[in-house]
Amino acid sequence: MSELLSEHEAFELEKLAIERLVAQGYRIYSVREHLEGAHVTWVHPELPGENVEQYVGTASGRKWFSHILIRQLQEQRSA
Repeated sequence: MSELLSEHEAFELEKLAIERLVAQGYRIYSVREHLEGAHVTWVHPELPGENVEQYVGTASGRKWFSHILIRQLQEQRSA
């Protein structure tokens, strides 16, 4: 996260990136959490091998992708 951005601005950028991937049909494949943030790997079901790696550094961004992951798991369960 750039020191020039406020925490809220950084979160808004992360949220937009997450929402863009979801809108394009990507799904969360894996999450590697660490003290500085998280690395999220996104996969597209129709594009094998087309993985997108995303760094999420804000606490709000981590909550947001967690919300997306929970929604994905609920969709899988009801399918």
